[in-house]
Parts: sequence; C-alpha cells; structure tokens
Amino acid sequence: MKKLLATAIVATVLAMSCLSRNPTIEVYRDRFQSVTYYDIEKFSENLKTESINISRNEKRMLEDGDILVYLTDQERLGKMLILELDKGESGFVFFDFVTYDENGLVFIEKKYVKLQASYIFDFDKGIIPEKTEGVELWWHNLDDVEMYLVPWNPAKLGKYPTAGLN
Repeated sequence: MKKLLATAIVATVLAMSCLSRNPTIEVYRDRFQSVTYYDIEKFSENLKTESINISRNEKRMLEDGDILVYLTDQERLGKMLILELDKGESGFVFFDFVTYDENGLVFIEKKYVKLQASYIFDFDKGIIPEKTEGVELWWHNLDDVEMYLVPWNPAKLGKYPTAGLN
C-alpha cells in the first residue's frame, strides 16, 4: 500500500513538473498575466449565472488557454486560466487562478489546481471544500459526454475574450 501511494505521489509530481515546463502553457500564462484587475472589473458587467458547456463534443465552449472571469459569493472578482481541460477524457481540469480583494489587490492566487469532474471549488479560499458552503464553481457532469462548469449562486462566471491578447 505504501509503495503504491509513493508511486502515485511521484507520478503526480512528475506530471506537474512536465505541465509547468510546457511552452504552450507559458504562452497561456503570459496572456493571463496581461489581464489586469481593471480589465476584469470592466468585463464583470458581462458575468452571468449560466453554465459553460465543456462537453466532449462540438458544443464545448472552452479550450486550453481560455480565461474565465468570476465574481465570488464574497463579492470578489477573479480570473481563471484553463491549462488543460479534460485532456484525453481524463475527467480533470488543471487551472491557475487569482482572486482579488475589493481594492484590486491579490487576495489569493494558486497555480496547477486540479479539479476532478463532479467536484466543487471555492475561489475565496482556494480549496476543494468538503461542504458546499462558499462554493463558486461546480464541474457538473451529466454523463460521460455532457458536462458543464456551473457558477454556484450567487457566484457569476464569464469567458474573457482573448482575441487581441499577446
């Protein structure tokens, strides 16, 4: 059992290491860093409580490198970078995120967050919580094909336009 756990930990560390050195991801991160709090604040009028389709078909609305903007249940704005979305139908999304305080300063920031299908996430605490209190995001999968990123009310979510970002 210990050997199996140690192998799993090593495999995870190696995968994260490869992910962090991926030149494509570094391009995504450069674009992500160029989106400022001011940009997010301006875009926030477009945020909605509607789900974003991430199904394994032509209806998928997100791809690797896309940026989402969110408003948390604590009224904090933030941004999320999709690093890998369900690669090889893995049932995982890897992302970076930054949540800002009311003055536009970084409240919490994390990289390489791994969220599994059917799980929930709290952007104010930067955790996958055990309870639904404070949750802003839910990866809702109806079956092996149809899936959605759902903002948990009163949170809001929107896809940031990346055209024109270098």
